[in-house]
Amino acid sequence: MLTVKKLCILVAFLFLAGCQDPVATLGEQAPELAVLDASGQQVKLADLRGKPVVVEFWNSKCGPCLMMLQALQKYQDENPGKIQFVFVGIPPEPDDMQAFQKKLQIDLPLQLDQLGISQERYQVQVTPSTFVIDADGVLRKRHFGYRPSLNLDELVTVNH
Repeated sequence: MLTVKKLCILVAFLFLAGCQDPVATLGEQAPELAVLDASGQQVKLADLRGKPVVVEFWNSKCGPCLMMLQALQKYQDENPGKIQFVFVGIPPEPDDMQAFQKKLQIDLPLQLDQLGISQERYQVQVTPSTFVIDADGVLRKRHFGYRPSLNLDELVTVNH
């Protein structure tokens, strides 16, 4: 449910986004996200510089997305602090985020892209979609879909 404060922040995103949004392009600076964390604060990629960042787009009705979220939870548990994750939910989204996380047995910080700005900037057509950004904010890899044999270490290893 959107509060007045969150609605105002989202409207501000629209004004700040301008008419010509940047598009995610390999080898270039990753476009800023337009998502809010659980406390209503904007998640900024610039604040995450210094370590690789994985931006994962998911939706609550996508079975492979749910498997990917669980795999990334396991990866994060086994490799604490190695990578920073941003989980961007796109419609359809869960009605109750806490119940959704409990059901999946994950405690990942899940955000929502209520206005679809991040989805558009990253040109996400399918979920799950994974984007790997290096410590300097440059988009290095993208991966679409999930497969059980997916090597997460290989995916998140960033080579310049």
